[in-house]
Amino acid sequence: MSTPESTVETAVDLPALPDGLLPGEAPEPVPGGGRGKRIAGRAGRLLASAGGAVAVQFVTAGGSLVVQSLAARTLGASGYGAYALFFSIIVMITSVQTSWVGDTLTVFDRFEPRVRGALLLSVMGTVVAGAAAGAVVAAVMGLAGPAGIALFALLVALWLLNETGRRIFTARMEFWRLTINDSCYLVTTLVALGAALGTGMDASVELLLGAMCFGCLCSIALARLRLPAKEYALASLRGTAFREILGFSWWRSVQAGIRPTALLLARVMIAGFASTAALAGVEAARLLLSPALTFVNGAGWFLLGDFAKAERDGRPMRARQAVRACALMSGIALVMSLGGIALVGWLGPVVTGGSFAVDRVALGGWAVYSVCFSCTLPLASLATARKQSRSVFVIRGVESLTGLAVLLGLLVADPGHAAIAPYCLGAGGLISAVMLWRMLRKGDPPRGGVPAAPEPEAPLAAAPQPSGASAPNG
Repeated sequence: MSTPESTVETAVDLPALPDGLLPGEAPEPVPGGGRGKRIAGRAGRLLASAGGAVAVQFVTAGGSLVVQSLAARTLGASGYGAYALFFSIIVMITSVQTSWVGDTLTVFDRFEPRVRGALLLSVMGTVVAGAAAGAVVAAVMGLAGPAGIALFALLVALWLLNETGRRIFTARMEFWRLTINDSCYLVTTLVALGAALGTGMDASVELLLGAMCFGCLCSIALARLRLPAKEYALASLRGTAFREILGFSWWRSVQAGIRPTALLLARVMIAGFASTAALAGVEAARLLLSPALTFVNGAGWFLLGDFAKAERDGRPMRARQAVRACALMSGIALVMSLGGIALVGWLGPVVTGGSFAVDRVALGGWAVYSVCFSCTLPLASLATARKQSRSVFVIRGVESLTGLAVLLGLLVADPGHAAIAPYCLGAGGLISAVMLWRMLRKGDPPRGGVPAAPEPEAPLAAAPQPSGASAPNG
């Protein structure tokens, strides 16, 4: 978070690419020309930033993979299934909070005093509400006793505060610096867990949650030391732009929460109709293919920032560029997924410790899920940069509800269909991608012209806009 400054600092400092190029794709330099050298330099910075965005996701997912693998090896199938549900709740709450706060930091001017005040209110409100919601959901699901629920509520609060600091690094496009903070969380979490186990404490879900709390505290402290003081200075909470940004942040947060909420509901269905042991096999398959999902998420972070920068600069990206990004990302996700499938015989026992088996059917399903996710994310990011979050929410909401309904019907008919879950949740992404593409094409700017303002989705005419941004669309 930042303070009001007389000099406005945009959320994304990299230039938009010329029409026809993918984000991260460098144009050919003009031999001997100064303009060619400038373009090449900007393209190099763009590639470095994109690489940092993906690297951050790999560090984050790598750390999560290590922690979850330790959980799978030490807690057994039932314990790991319970931990997977705990972690799903965190992911769901974090997706809503970071989209509300983090994407507002990226798309709007976080230095504008009224916007900053609204962001401070949002952070305080979402941290308290998130911790309460996490405790309630975990208690209703019966995942732990009172002490475990209280520890989980503390973890959710610390996790959200840490995520806010992470999104400040993202807004500053300092992805490589963010990797240091993420590495700090991983190392301190593992040190705390190893120290506890070394003293003779029994492995448990509560012990794992406590170690994660310690890791979050260290990462929060490191971010406070490494970010400029202005990012943490206070602002007036009176007369904020909270209502003005509500239209964007509300639809953006509920849109971003669709996918993790659908995953959580699918896991609850599997645990309820089948067992937590069956859920463990499906989750272990997801862990093996997590590099593909990590790549997609990292690219999505970068794409949203680049698309938002282009909108603010009055040089918006076209739907065709997002489609090309979809093709590139889905191809890479497919290759990475096939690699995970080919290595399952070797990596499976490493992940699970031999205490239970990786579900091979679910493994193919997560590959389908990764590729379909790749097809929708660039298009959804472009729509979000155009402030069309409400439309993305409707399209993705229908996709997820349909997938969950199909999964529910299969589980009611036969609980043995648990491994079909990722197919149900992922296959609809292809239809969503087509619908998003058709929507975005209608709002495409003419080549070399002024972007055509799409019809607003919500009455946000009074909302303060980042420099060069088009009118908000919900």
